[in-house]
Amino acid sequence: MIARSYRLERVCAATLGLVALLVGGGALALHLARVDRPVLDPDVLDRLRDHLLATRLAALLLGLLLVVVGLWWAWRAVTPEKHPDLDLADGVVVTSDALADAVRADAEQVDGVSSAAVKVIGEPALRLKLTLRQGADVRAVWQELDGVLGRAREALGVRVLPAAVRLDLAARDRQRVR
Repeated sequence: MIARSYRLERVCAATLGLVALLVGGGALALHLARVDRPVLDPDVLDRLRDHLLATRLAALLLGLLLVVVGLWWAWRAVTPEKHPDLDLADGVVVTSDALADAVRADAEQVDGVSSAAVKVIGEPALRLKLTLRQGADVRAVWQELDGVLGRAREALGVRVLPAAVRLDLAARDRQRVR
């Protein structure tokens, strides 16, 4: 819910790649062995020829299913992530950008944080990326960040505000050699 999951895409791509690898490896093995027999068993081919209409319909349905799954997969991959506005009591609407900017400004005030990036996702949920200064006390930053998220929960009037937090350490300042 907090992070967009690419697990389905990864599993489908890995499965498709594994099937393609196995089929290609099998075809290569048959070619190298120079076997003088068809890939499919002759009995299977005879049964397919006996039920030609059913075979063609099954192949057509399988092809249509693969097209639909492929189009769905492509659509899901290119659809942008939603950043919904929040409807509060009395018809007040808080835009996702305004909430993200408020939480970002509050998070940047935390001692040890050099920069922050915040996105509002879900109903509502936050994704924070904090860049810490060199030598920052991570435990102290985490405790102060709990206060930032508590203030965001109070402002929104919700008991639970899921948040994914990524902490990055800033690169050391480069020292010039003279």
